[in-house]
Amino acid sequence: MTAVEHHISNLLYTHECVIIPEFGAFVASSVSAQIDKDKNILSPPSKEIGFNRSLSHNDGLLVSTYAKEVSISYEEGKKEIERFRNQLIEDIENGKEFEIEKVGSLKLDSIGNVQFTPLKSENYMADSFGLSSFHFTPDVQVRPVKESVQVRRLLRPLSQKHIAATVALMVGLFAISPVVNDESTNEKFTASTFDFVKVEQKTESKDYVVNVNEIASDAIEIVAEEDLAEEENHFFLIAGSFKKEAQAKSFLKQIHALGEEQAFLLESENKRYRIALDAFTNKPEAVNSLNTYRKLKDFKTVWVLKQ
Repeated sequence: MTAVEHHISNLLYTHECVIIPEFGAFVASSVSAQIDKDKNILSPPSKEIGFNRSLSHNDGLLVSTYAKEVSISYEEGKKEIERFRNQLIEDIENGKEFEIEKVGSLKLDSIGNVQFTPLKSENYMADSFGLSSFHFTPDVQVRPVKESVQVRRLLRPLSQKHIAATVALMVGLFAISPVVNDESTNEKFTASTFDFVKVEQKTESKDYVVNVNEIASDAIEIVAEEDLAEEENHFFLIAGSFKKEAQAKSFLKQIHALGEEQAFLLESENKRYRIALDAFTNKPEAVNSLNTYRKLKDFKTVWVLKQ
């Protein structure tokens, strides 16, 4: 580890933004304690390290603190930081992956954008010093579920054995008094047990078909509502994403200073605060604007958010 790398790592413990002049900045965002329910692992609060190519102006933090630490002048410290930056740029432009120990690695993707992969093993949250992730055993109480046997039987279809028993019972009843008088016509007729059973079967079949049609109709209405909600999505051109609103507002001021007065703060459902350069109603317009912005020096890492 070089002296500059070591100094960058130390600054991330006490600062939320460490800028390498004319290259980019490492931004630290606080993350609350996490619980992995699938693996039963509890992780302490930490800082999530990200990289922002748009923050490249020299704020003096890295140079001044480095010069003081190694006991050299500000100008000498500035030259050493520049040599470190030039070596970093040369390596990634030659297709190499530049690793900053305890921080992460940097490389260029296929279209020339800087990609940063943070090192997950280092926790830069000072309040979590000495704490580590640990596995726990969940306390689960399993309660038996009581089922209503009577209700389950009512919902089951009749078996052939039950139908046969019912028919036999009805035949026995008609055998006792097979003749029925029709008082309106003074005529006599014999009731057919099988005709009665057929009528009952038709009635049950008709009710069943109606219920299925009602369910199908409800399903169609739900799909239509989902399609309508999908059409209401918008596309935003994002210049930066932060977990803290204060960081996002500070970055928004810098964007406005670059002449992008139309930029605004966009809060998402996942509690991220994003800086949107513009909003669009369809994806082609957003992509066209994306390609235009990426040709500019300060907006090479913008991306499109669908929300």
